[in-house]
Amino acid sequence: MKTPTLAVAGLFALAPPALAEPPMPTHSTDAGKCTWEWKVAGDLGVWAERCALDTGLWEIRERGDLPGFVLTIDGEEEATVLQVFEKGADADVAAILPVLRQKGYIPDDDDCLFEPAAIRAAPRTIAFFQVMPTGARKAAFEATPEDEVPTPPCGDYGWSTHGIRYFMTDIRRPNRVVYVNTGEDGLMFDETTVTLEQAERRAAR
Repeated sequence: MKTPTLAVAGLFALAPPALAEPPMPTHSTDAGKCTWEWKVAGDLGVWAERCALDTGLWEIRERGDLPGFVLTIDGEEEATVLQVFEKGADADVAAILPVLRQKGYIPDDDDCLFEPAAIRAAPRTIAFFQVMPTGARKAAFEATPEDEVPTPPCGDYGWSTHGIRYFMTDIRRPNRVVYVNTGEDGLMFDETTVTLEQAERRAAR
């Protein structure tokens, strides 16, 4: 009689815990039309809003092929808001530049490179970076007339004057880089709650 009990107990002991949730945000885009939901895609979690607005149903949905999340309005994809990239645990964030170029997220040249960025307050383990223009691309951007809205010089995942897009690393998860797109006014998720499962928990799976 003891053997089945021990076997079941062993199964529960081996099962990894669910991805830890930070506290639910207290702010809201529209308290009467939005609710917060904890979203998980693989080893990535975030608090996001589901809003039934006059312009449609706004929410973020998992895209396993990214892997990450996209913003949708009435089910139609509008933008990638979170995406996880892999790198070697000892590699610099620049190690993902070839992938960004290959997928067409940034131009396929050496004029767009990572630079440290002061995005917001965060734990000491976290660092922020943006893909910034250099060389000829920087010169062309700076030559844009002041009465024109410039095209993002480093593509869809690069720095922009109209919208915040950046990459985040955490030394507690050294083989992951997270792309974060908050747009101009926020895109239905709380960037401070972006959570990655720790390496030791992934190894326990």
